[in-house]
Amino acid sequence: MPTSLSDIHPDIIQTHILPRQDARSLSTLATVSSYLNTLCSDHSLWSHISKATWPSITHPLVDDIISTFPGGHKSLFQDSFPSLTTTVNRHHSRYNKINITHPLPSQLISAVDIRYQTDIIYSTVQFTDITTDFLSSELLIKLKADETSNNNNRYIDMKVDEFAGVEEEKLPHLKDSVTLNWIIIDPTLKRTGNLSTIKPVAVKKDWTTNETLVQYVTVLPGCDPGEMVKCRIQVVLGVGHKVGLKVKEVTLMASNLGSCCLKGREFLVILRRAIIEENNIVTRVAAGEKEGRKRRLEFKEVKRQRRELLRMEEDKRDSDIVKKSIGLLVSFCFSVYFFSLMMLQ
Repeated sequence: MPTSLSDIHPDIIQTHILPRQDARSLSTLATVSSYLNTLCSDHSLWSHISKATWPSITHPLVDDIISTFPGGHKSLFQDSFPSLTTTVNRHHSRYNKINITHPLPSQLISAVDIRYQTDIIYSTVQFTDITTDFLSSELLIKLKADETSNNNNRYIDMKVDEFAGVEEEKLPHLKDSVTLNWIIIDPTLKRTGNLSTIKPVAVKKDWTTNETLVQYVTVLPGCDPGEMVKCRIQVVLGVGHKVGLKVKEVTLMASNLGSCCLKGREFLVILRRAIIEENNIVTRVAAGEKEGRKRRLEFKEVKRQRRELLRMEEDKRDSDIVKKSIGLLVSFCFSVYFFSLMMLQ
C-alpha cells in the first residue's frame, strides 16, 4: 500500500486525479512539493483545463499563438481565469508611466464564450487588425451571430413569446444564469486579460425591439492620473425561429468619465497596461454580481464627483466674469461722471 504521493505512479495522478481538479486547486497543489509542482505544470493538463473552460481557444490559430507563450496554456489560464479589477480610491494616489517600448501588435484576438448555466450557447474568436483606422476611430468590436464564422451558437431553452420577448419576471433568472468571458489576447506581449465581470451587472429588456440586453462592466484606470474608463460588453439576446433565446450580437465599447468613447489607440494602451498588471490593477477571481455592481457604483461616484468639480469650476469662472463685468461697468460710470464734471467747469 502506498505511504506517500511518490509511491503512486505519476500516470495515475496525471490521468485520474489532477484532471478532476480546478485551476485554483492545481495551483495550491503545486506549492505542496516539488514533485507535485512538476506534475501540475504539465502542458497537456493545462491545455485540457483551458479548452474545457473556454472552448473558443480551440481555434487552430489561437492554439498556435498560445503555444508560443512562455508557459503555454498555463500562462493563458493564470492571466485570464480571474477578472481584471482595480481599487478606485488607491488608484488616485499611485500612477506609473505606461510602458510603450513594446511594439504594437498587428492584431488583437478576442476569444468569447457565453454560457447559460453550464452549457455553452455562444463561442467564437475574432481577429481585429490594428490599422491606422482602428487606432484613430472610436473603439467598437462587434460580433454578430449570423456573420461570425467558427462560432457555436445554441438556443437558451426557455419559453419566450415570439413577439413580446422575455417576460419581466424572467430577467433575474437570466442575470443569475448567463455568464460571459471575453479574453483579449495580445500576440506581441504573449499575455491575455479577461475583460468581463463573468456575471452580468445588469439585464434589461429593450422595449423597442423586445430583445434582452445583458451587460457586463469592467472599470480600469485610464491613460491619465486619476482617470478611469469603463469597458462595457453587451450581449443582445433575441427570440429565434424556435422557442427560446439566442445570442444575436455581442459588442465591446469603452468610455471615460466624461462619457466619451475611447479611441482604439487609447484602449490599446489601457488594455496592455491592464494585462501586465500596472497601475494598481490585479487579476483575481471575480466575486460575481456584487463585485461588478461595486465597481460600477464606484465608477459612477467618481464620475459624479468629477461632474460636480467641473460644475464648481464653471460657476467660479462665471462668477469671475460677472465680477470683472461689474468692475468694468463701475469704472466706465466713474469715467463718465468725472468727464461730466470736467465739462461743467
